[in-house]
Amino acid sequence: MEIRTIIRDGVEKTAIGIGPDDATIPAHLLQGIKKNGIIIAPDGSRKPWLWDGMCSIDGTRYVYFPHCELEEVSVLSSTRRSSALALVRQAAMGLMDADREFLDLVSGVFPLYRIYVYDRDSILLLPPDLADVFAMMGSDEDRRRQVTAVIRGNAEQNFMLITEMAELLYYAASGILPFEDQAVRTSGYRTMPIPAIAAELDEKTAGFISFILGAKSREMRDIMGNSDDGRSLGWFLERAKTLAWDLPGRSVEQAAADRDRIMASPEYKAFMANASRKARRIDFWRIKGTVIIAIIIAATVGGYFIGSSVYRATRPPFTADLGQEEIIEDFYTAQSDLDVQRLTTAVRGCEVPQEMEVTNLFISTRMRYAYESLDVMVEARDWLAEGKPAIPEGTFVYGIILDSVEPDGEDRYIAHTTWYVPSPYSDEDAAPAGDTSPYVYEYAVEQAFGFEWNDRGWWNITSADMVSSRFLGREKLETYPVVRKLI
Repeated sequence: MEIRTIIRDGVEKTAIGIGPDDATIPAHLLQGIKKNGIIIAPDGSRKPWLWDGMCSIDGTRYVYFPHCELEEVSVLSSTRRSSALALVRQAAMGLMDADREFLDLVSGVFPLYRIYVYDRDSILLLPPDLADVFAMMGSDEDRRRQVTAVIRGNAEQNFMLITEMAELLYYAASGILPFEDQAVRTSGYRTMPIPAIAAELDEKTAGFISFILGAKSREMRDIMGNSDDGRSLGWFLERAKTLAWDLPGRSVEQAAADRDRIMASPEYKAFMANASRKARRIDFWRIKGTVIIAIIIAATVGGYFIGSSVYRATRPPFTADLGQEEIIEDFYTAQSDLDVQRLTTAVRGCEVPQEMEVTNLFISTRMRYAYESLDVMVEARDWLAEGKPAIPEGTFVYGIILDSVEPDGEDRYIAHTTWYVPSPYSDEDAAPAGDTSPYVYEYAVEQAFGFEWNDRGWWNITSADMVSSRFLGREKLETYPVVRKLI
């Protein structure tokens, strides 16, 4: 976004370009009393900020306000890099104390187009009414860079602001937003280790950033407690105040050159190649899986559920080129996709406890779709990534989040997962009698996997036993009516 100085009524003003002046801004965005932004000074004090108005110059519409030195948040990786930790802490202070109306979180994150460096050493948070204009006028690429690329889709809702602050520190150190690449996002939000791309960063600081960006669901919940909205940032602020940050500032050109150098390094290329392989595998099953299932059903008349013993005995499975932990990852992705064949593709000589649940849900969703033309299942990973939005009436949320995989002896692993299911596994977990509202039920589940290397050259799952299941709670789902057209 262009930031420039303009003259209005003989007075210098600072202005931000928000788009072409021939684009229509909905009238409701400009009505009512203007809302205040917030300026957070280095000492943590706050004062309100108000924009003056809008104008058009040379075909571009600008919003303008009292003159100041204003810089986009991207300067954290260049000219303001040396003070990035202090500036990020100031942003966290402002967000922590802001009310829900001001935060107006987009999918759990605070859009980067609402954060500016103000007069070199302060932070400006734009108000929500002005943010609505930016969101309306911005391009798809703006939204991707400043909203979508910041969302860690497998993070707990109230932990996302903590994750966002850590992402800004990661960006300041490396010039790369950790989740900006689609392959990283699709393959499970695993980041390039920050010591590998910012070796000069203090070890404790690097560890703090890495912990946040890789935090498991149970760790997020322990940190958040009962906090809501921005209040969980208190945990971030308390720990960040003891961190060291001695990275020097650099020019915009040097920051770009350093970023290019990192992305051209063998380590980064190897990391991205691995992420891309995983992303292609997940996308393949997500996009092509239904077509493949339909072909198999048509060709084998029900063989989708029982499989062909001859086919499976003679042809390598899809998982033949995967390691043990990758097989476990694909196992749970298949469960979330209700893909029974893929769920059991690497399984030999044992029963999969969740196979019947997946089969039943698969049948019920396909039957509902055949009768109602409605995709009745909302995948939990998508629902969480979008900030737990309202879902269509008559649909449900289902899916598995793989939190971690830990070795448990030779060729054995314990998978720690969080399950989001539409029905309780116990009467004790159910909603109160008479409550017919739709819910999603959350469970912490541990499952033990054993592997054997067969003589044909790939790993098989030979045990998949449930170790424990703990009820975490239920959440009432917001729904909206579905209007169906009569044919």
